[in-house]
Amino acid sequence: MGATKIMVIRHAEKPDTYNGQAYHGVDETGTTCGTSGAKSLVTIGWQRAGGLITLFAPPWGPKAPTLGMPEHIYAADPGSGGETPSRRPFETVIPVAAMLGVRIDARHKKDAFAKVVTDALGKEGVVLICWQHELIGSIGQCILTGTSTTAPFGIPETWPNGPHGARYDLVWVFDRPSGTGAITGFTQFAQMLLPGDAAAPLG
Repeated sequence: MGATKIMVIRHAEKPDTYNGQAYHGVDETGTTCGTSGAKSLVTIGWQRAGGLITLFAPPWGPKAPTLGMPEHIYAADPGSGGETPSRRPFETVIPVAAMLGVRIDARHKKDAFAKVVTDALGKEGVVLICWQHELIGSIGQCILTGTSTTAPFGIPETWPNGPHGARYDLVWVFDRPSGTGAITGFTQFAQMLLPGDAAAPLG
């Protein structure tokens, strides 16, 4: 038996301009910040990361039957390398992983998402994957391929955009209740955690 539910999220807010104000990143310990925090979340992103606890972890979550309590959590490798990788996926799931007492599996680099999907499908129970938005469409296709799912379920090829670019406020939920075989359902769940969060896309 393998994963019964796989939830995929984009990392939380990155350095950018929000409501006319420029925000710089800060790491989880506050030792790297300002322009040096370019690969970390901004304070708004840390608010979202903390808010994810209410979506996925007791006593507040899972917030809706669509979601589940993660038993396995994956994020792209935040370690240093030739080109400094983004720390944002790892940072985004730190609070919920700590609340649940689940270790974050961050062994795989950003482009090795196919290996993450293969590993995740073999885990029993509920899985949460946090990744860079430009690769989440490919992750979705890997989940379909890895489960021999032929029904498309209207899964977007790319992570949806909002008025200000790619959205931070969604959860893609892939259901496979038996833990084997094909995916039986797909939902785009709206987090609705912070001001400005929107309803899930149609279709």
